[in-house]
Amino acid sequence: MKFPSFKKPTAAKVSEPKPLVAAPSAPKSLMSRLRKHLSFHSVALPDSVRIPANGTTRPDEVIRNLTDATIDDIAFAIQGTEAECSAIIRRSGALKELYEAARKRGALGTTTVADAFASLSDEELRK
Repeated sequence: MKFPSFKKPTAAKVSEPKPLVAAPSAPKSLMSRLRKHLSFHSVALPDSVRIPANGTTRPDEVIRNLTDATIDDIAFAIQGTEAECSAIIRRSGALKELYEAARKRGALGTTTVADAFASLSDEELRK
């Protein structure tokens, strides 16, 4: 048994022949190509870089699109990110040291830092 169709009949369209050569797709941006093909880490490439201030030669930091940055700009940006990374590592180490000292003093998870170190003596600070 054939079921009725509720679609309206369409007039036959004359289609244009398809070209033999495929039309070129839009070129990918340089950044997307770099992110895809350089290395595993290249997916993290930023769109812009921060070039830190450098004394009198560059008194203010500069933010530049990565594609417009010079190789020296990238070197300075690396130095800036390494300085940020070092500061974060030092801060993380200090927090870890504080956490461990509080736990050694018997602090629980809900204990505040002020309560954990309320009875701290000068002798303990010198250790």
